[in-house]
Amino acid sequence: MSDRRSFLKTSGIIALGSIVLPKWAGAEPLAYAAKYPPVGLQVYTLNFLLNSPGADTPAVLKQIADIGIRELETASGANGLYYGQRPKVFANMVKDAGLTWIGNHIGGLPRIPPVSASASINARPRFRNLRDNVQEIVDDASEGGCKWVVCSSSAISTMDEIKRTTEVFVKASDLAATHKMRFAYHNHQSEFDKIEGVSAFDYVLTQTNKKKVFMELDLAWATAAGQDPVALFKKYPGRFPLWHIKDLDKITGRPCPVGTGKVDFENIFANSKHSGVEHTFIEQDGAKSIVDPASSVQWLKTNIYK
Repeated sequence: MSDRRSFLKTSGIIALGSIVLPKWAGAEPLAYAAKYPPVGLQVYTLNFLLNSPGADTPAVLKQIADIGIRELETASGANGLYYGQRPKVFANMVKDAGLTWIGNHIGGLPRIPPVSASASINARPRFRNLRDNVQEIVDDASEGGCKWVVCSSSAISTMDEIKRTTEVFVKASDLAATHKMRFAYHNHQSEFDKIEGVSAFDYVLTQTNKKKVFMELDLAWATAAGQDPVALFKKYPGRFPLWHIKDLDKITGRPCPVGTGKVDFENIFANSKHSGVEHTFIEQDGAKSIVDPASSVQWLKTNIYK
């Protein structure tokens, strides 16, 4: 078996101060302006580390803390919802790293129909979801001390799916409330597509209790869909307590480090009071190393948290 140092090298988890991370990354604890929430990370950004064979979860979490991240949002992967741990065990790892676990991403209405008990196990949804496993999911989040249950995506390709997705959200939000948690729905671009004259985004927000169902606004995917995040804040004030801080390359449209793409973060943050923002999470789909979110933290520190 390779030793821990070898694993860290091969997996990309290199101790701070080495040649992999810039000198500024983690050199000093970051002080965040009080008017904005501490910078968090959606750890899907580093799934290639946390879900690699033999991953050293506490070491990865320490690396995340050392680049200036303060809060975490998790997602499922090859090693499961909590990276092979029970929620309470993972929560303790997060706490030991000096981080706060805010919530976990989980699927909503599956994009395949439900199957009977006698059907082949291969026909069942592969991952737990809010339609079929909401009690277990909420209980797990509560066990981990999370404040939020977050739907990562849900079937919304027809009006029937949009309505059934909304029903799933209402049930999840009610159940979360019994554990003193809240519920939010994370958008991609498709939420803004019109189905029978209405978008899933508008339907969910207009057909649910504004004090119980919220949006986690992915700033990049909203921008890619032709939406102005600030206009959305003003249309639905207070409904966006969670944000994904994601940028998109100006040429390829692919996720890139924050501040290097086309999303207008300065204007968005300047108008954040309309959104009700409480937690923000850097996310970069396809990040290659921890240097990517580290550079995003530094850009935010220099240009937003100043």
